[in-house]
Amino acid sequence: MDYQYKGKSAWLRILFVILFWAVFHVSQLVIAAVAIGQCGFILITNKPNQYLMQLGDSLSKYVSEILRFVTFNTAQRPFPFAEFPKSNLVVN
Repeated sequence: MDYQYKGKSAWLRILFVILFWAVFHVSQLVIAAVAIGQCGFILITNKPNQYLMQLGDSLSKYVSEILRFVTFNTAQRPFPFAEFPKSNLVVN
C-alpha cells in the first residue's frame, strides 16, 4: 500500500485523523458504560445482557476501524463515511 498525500489531501487526511481520534476517546466512554452495565446485569441476573454484548461487539469493531484509519493502515474512513460494523453475535 503506497499512499501519497500532497497539499490539500494531506491536510484533509490529518483533519480526519484528529476528528476520529476524538471519536475514539468518546467511544471509550461508551465502552466503559457498556462494561459497567454488563457488570450490573451479571450481579442482578447472573448472566450478561445479550443486547449489550452485541453493542460491545460492534463498538470493538468500530474502534478497530478507527485505529486502523488513524495509524494510516487503511484509507477507508470509518462510520459515518462507511457502514457501522455489525455484530456477529446472535441474540437468543
